[in-house]
Amino acid sequence: MKNKKLLPALLLLGVIGLTAWQMNSDSSLTKTTKKYDVDTATAAIDILPQVLELNGDDKYKPVTDFRPGNVTTAKIDHYYKKTADGYCIQLPSTTNIPTPSVINGTVYLSGGFGSKQYYAFDAVSGKNKWAINLDDDGPSSPAIADGMIVFNTESCTIFACDTANGRPVWSYYLGDPLMSMPSIHNGIVFTSYPARYTGKASTGQNNNALFPSHVLIAIELKTGKILWQKWIDSDIMSAPVAKDDLLYVTTFSGALYKVKEQTGEIIEAKAIRATSAPVFSSGNEIVVSRRDDNTANNAVGEAVVIGYGRKQKSVYKKEAAYLDMKVQDRSKLKGTAATADAGNGFASGAPASANYTMAYSNIGQSNVSSLQSFQGSRTLYKNERLYNTMGDEIICTDSSGTVQWKHSLGGDIKSEGGFMGTPPVYANGYIIVATLKGEVLLFDEKKGELIKTYNIQDPVRYQPVADNGWIFVTTVNSKMYAINTGNPAITGWNMWGGNAARTNEN
Repeated sequence: MKNKKLLPALLLLGVIGLTAWQMNSDSSLTKTTKKYDVDTATAAIDILPQVLELNGDDKYKPVTDFRPGNVTTAKIDHYYKKTADGYCIQLPSTTNIPTPSVINGTVYLSGGFGSKQYYAFDAVSGKNKWAINLDDDGPSSPAIADGMIVFNTESCTIFACDTANGRPVWSYYLGDPLMSMPSIHNGIVFTSYPARYTGKASTGQNNNALFPSHVLIAIELKTGKILWQKWIDSDIMSAPVAKDDLLYVTTFSGALYKVKEQTGEIIEAKAIRATSAPVFSSGNEIVVSRRDDNTANNAVGEAVVIGYGRKQKSVYKKEAAYLDMKVQDRSKLKGTAATADAGNGFASGAPASANYTMAYSNIGQSNVSSLQSFQGSRTLYKNERLYNTMGDEIICTDSSGTVQWKHSLGGDIKSEGGFMGTPPVYANGYIIVATLKGEVLLFDEKKGELIKTYNIQDPVRYQPVADNGWIFVTTVNSKMYAINTGNPAITGWNMWGGNAARTNEN
């Protein structure tokens, strides 16, 4: 179902122009910074006028006549293996498996980046409930609400199915590739897709062009009715985040958008070099990680901040080889991502439609598979504390930035590439992190004491989930481990980001 033809030169020039806008704008903000302990971009760049111009009533509109996808029933055999702490499901593909979702005693599981399958299993017994074949590959982690499961495929369709039997309700072939997960809030599905913009770039600060490559779309969950669409500068990082009546989106360029859920009105758009999807503090301030480079020695850095722009407060910062394109290009992750891409039809690398140059300059990744699975140093904010997996360590700070505890995850971060552990999960006083070394770690939230280590011995790159005393974790080699902790307090984190709105709360 792929169309591997490159987009016209106009789009490519727009991508290059936006890269220049990002780099030049950062340079203008950071050229006077001499020390690493000073924020390198305290002032966010307002791109709202440009974004509003590109979405004006007189401008080119995204298409609405999407063709449907196709779903058929499937079968899976010889997949179950009992383990000391529960069971393991081995899927047919040999690929990275996204975060599952566990709802009402059923675990819903993508077949992985290199597959065209989706599955539902009994969460306790592991028995298969249903399996479906899709006409596109690379199904994402799901969002589930109101008896509906919604997921994207990398190529190139969003599917909404009945959780009871996997039967399709609606689907749209949006565009190739889809690199984010959908979100659901207030009966609306939110996601993004690549699209050709037929029009002129919008010129803003420093005479740099802003040219959109992607569309943010809102779809009614139950009916599939398209409610609104808006042009954005690049693909969404991880997933949209919905809170109250607003939608918050960070893109791979590092831009942050604030949008009204019901109407799609964009009320804020700022370039802040964001490196993760946002979360919210107890005071409803945005908490996000962002690039914070050391201009004195050209070291790539990252900071966790509360707020942004002139009101931002840095909570923690460190050098970040895990975001450095030069380091990532030499890593094992780069090789495995290129192999995975080739298996999905991208033998010559990500297509221009992905606008991968935005991600490459910001987070150091440029392959479709590594961008789809990128989760970043996303904050878990709980009880006035911030928990972050930043490269090769877990850091717990309070809101003032005082470090409460740390835990090293080990591993050769430069050789392996990416992160050595997943974003943290919260479960009633416990913090859960899975690692590239094949461990599932259970911490006490306050003291950081390591309570239990489950050695699954298979590498993990996606956030686990927890429900009714069980931890479910997927691996890069097509497995899902179900771990029975015996502790019913370990529950409430049912999908990536904690819930269908992806707020990192439970």
